[in-house]
Amino acid sequence: MSEAKSNKPTQKKLLGFWDLLSISLGQVIGTGVVVLTGIAIGMTGHGTPWAFIFGLAIVAIPTLCIAALGSAVPNTGGNYTYVRDLLGHKTSFVYLALLLAAQIFLAAFALSFADYAQDLLPQSLGKNINLKPLAVIVIVLVYCANLLGLKTAARLQTIFVLGLIIALLCFIGFGLPHVNDYSPYIAPNKIMAQGFSGFFAAAFLLRLSLVGSEFVAEFGGEMKNPGKTIPLVMGITLAVVIAIYFGVAVVATGVLPIEDVAYQNLSLVAKKIFSVQMYTVFIVGGVLIALVTSLNAIFAWCTRGLYMASKDGWLPEKLAVQNRFSTHYIFLTVFFLVGLVPILVGMTISQVSVLGNAFGAVFGIMPVLAIMNLAKRNPDAYKAAPFKLPVWAMTVLPLIALLIYTYGIYFSWDFIGVKPALSLVVYMGLATAYAFWREPVVKLKMSSDQADQTP
Repeated sequence: MSEAKSNKPTQKKLLGFWDLLSISLGQVIGTGVVVLTGIAIGMTGHGTPWAFIFGLAIVAIPTLCIAALGSAVPNTGGNYTYVRDLLGHKTSFVYLALLLAAQIFLAAFALSFADYAQDLLPQSLGKNINLKPLAVIVIVLVYCANLLGLKTAARLQTIFVLGLIIALLCFIGFGLPHVNDYSPYIAPNKIMAQGFSGFFAAAFLLRLSLVGSEFVAEFGGEMKNPGKTIPLVMGITLAVVIAIYFGVAVVATGVLPIEDVAYQNLSLVAKKIFSVQMYTVFIVGGVLIALVTSLNAIFAWCTRGLYMASKDGWLPEKLAVQNRFSTHYIFLTVFFLVGLVPILVGMTISQVSVLGNAFGAVFGIMPVLAIMNLAKRNPDAYKAAPFKLPVWAMTVLPLIALLIYTYGIYFSWDFIGVKPALSLVVYMGLATAYAFWREPVVKLKMSSDQADQTP
């Protein structure tokens, strides 16, 4: 018998290909274009479009690994279960604890929404108004939408993603005619204005704008034909997103002087290329919706890991209670509070991004490393998977990803900073201590479950 633990879905298979694609696109499209592009321009100037491409290369390796895992062993709470079954129980809890903490980035979406909305107000009025309440309202509304159930959230996501893509394509279409000189995009001294370290740091930062499609694996137990759907959705998402990001980055760096747009949001360029009416449509239909879709997508998948952890005994099982819309509302509320509290205490977008990046860089590599044990611990699932990697690739690719992540953190140290790094170490220490303390309960729970399954 395989060592990997089998998990039967506990809910109806609600999601089809288009539901998953809209959630995946909404999860990915947003942060990179409307929050991180200006920071990347400050790091590497005209190299920003190529930094997006390089960021895709950084993301491609772990994405392949997660797609192969999702195809072989589709489970609700996918990434958590991969770490649990293939790396170990205690490691899976540390992974889940880091994933939870990384969702502090929810606050960045809501705060950025308020920041961009401020640009729609008259200049004399907009800068004098505290729009933090708007950030709170946005995160509360998205939270409430997800309380109404997964299918409701998926329908909302489909509508938002369509409007978002149209708005970003308009930004590219209206902006490209304003780009008069393309030579900086092939000049090494322009592409790497701050040297290779700046270019690599920008690409590693922009990888955050390309991650997210792997979280469709969280719905493995709730989708139709997951073995084929998971890798297909992930591949299409990255292809669509990188094409849009590249075009947006060219417009963002080619319309105005680099020194004017470095570390700024996209509103400066949008004002230049659009009429007043089109500018308003772009901010509302593109930027603001991008941030809402990112919020919505995270809320849509985030509870799956906590649900599986409660079934395993890491958390009290009574916390997994559902409302009449089959939503794990207690777990959803936990993630909601993780995103809400930073807004209420006055943290900035930069501070939230720094902390989210620090936690995300560590937990993100864990499911990738898990694939190294797939063929050995669950050979039947590996052989039957519609999408699989060669055995050698399941060792080589995770090691390459680990090296890239380590290299990226090294070059991004100034961005991460000492305090977030210290916070990460302390938090991981507490999570590890809890895992050792709670493990006897987990083992007892799993032994009981196995006994119940014995004929």
